[in-house]
Amino acid sequence: MARSWFARLLPGAIQFHLDLAEHCAGRLTGSFTQMPEEKPSALDCRPLRIHFWTPHPWYSAVIHVDRVVPQLREQAAALGLPWQITFGDRLPETPVDWLLCLKGVPPAGVCPVERTVLLLPDDADRVWGRLQRFGHVVSVTSEALASLLGAVHPHAWFMDETESPEWIEGGRRTLERAAPSNRQPLLLWHGTRESMLGLQPLRPVLETFARETAVELVVLTGKEEKAERWGDLRVRHTAWSPENLAALASQARLSIAPARPTLADSYLKNAGRLRRLFGAGCPAIGDARVADVVKFSEGCGMPVAQTPDEWLAALRQLWREPARLDEIARRGHALVSERYSTVHTAAQWLWFFCTQGGR
Repeated sequence: MARSWFARLLPGAIQFHLDLAEHCAGRLTGSFTQMPEEKPSALDCRPLRIHFWTPHPWYSAVIHVDRVVPQLREQAAALGLPWQITFGDRLPETPVDWLLCLKGVPPAGVCPVERTVLLLPDDADRVWGRLQRFGHVVSVTSEALASLLGAVHPHAWFMDETESPEWIEGGRRTLERAAPSNRQPLLLWHGTRESMLGLQPLRPVLETFARETAVELVVLTGKEEKAERWGDLRVRHTAWSPENLAALASQARLSIAPARPTLADSYLKNAGRLRRLFGAGCPAIGDARVADVVKFSEGCGMPVAQTPDEWLAALRQLWREPARLDEIARRGHALVSERYSTVHTAAQWLWFFCTQGGR
């Protein structure tokens, strides 16, 4: 379905929310290409200059650029490709062959439009009215976002969010040391301050669960460290950092990852927070409103939840069935290791740079 002339005159942020609603309702559809990761049939042996531009210090820069570039350099070097691959918050001073932009629109002249690529994990409203500035747009979040991008751009791609081999190896060691059922009665939640909007509606569920079980909730976020009580539930707030997340994931019996109650924060989201926990060796219950969460959870046998009754039932079931909990943790970690490593993402970018240069 084509957008009306009136819609095209609206500010980009409004266009995005209108398109999102139409897509969710099934009235707007688009095509996209899953980024392959096989070795390209022909290598681009020219001395390419490739720059990943991360204009702001979002944590998504760590996920989609900082973790990936070292793997990409390693794979390119192993194939003898004389590529110069850089990244940072500054644009290159001289023109480059490929410019990858994380949630930002560069000024003209840095790179030809056909070689300028948008990496979009979230915050699509920031750039929605300016997608014509890019030759390619890549959803690094979900197939739903890739399809939405494909409705408004001719060259839309999708690649999964992935974890570093080091993170996955740390999770393997955690599971070897202690299965989840043998850990402390800790329930873990992690996310941004904004993500707390997904946790707060579960407070009555968690209070009910605490009346039945000696459980403590650890909230890992950017808020100040403190302890409080939600009814019978002890709640400990701890500062978020990768190190704290790894440490608490190794101590917690179970974790939860509810989504925020908006289309952009549920319909367009992926299972990234869930997979990060499984990758660290901590099983996690995810939100049934997120298609990627449902897909991943089915792969490891983990129940998903949406209503308060479903969340409470899932918590009770897993807390009372230790063998099942441990098996889900092992299967989930194996799935992350097999399919969601940055080794795969680097291979996808290698294929892209070798095959799309002629466009």
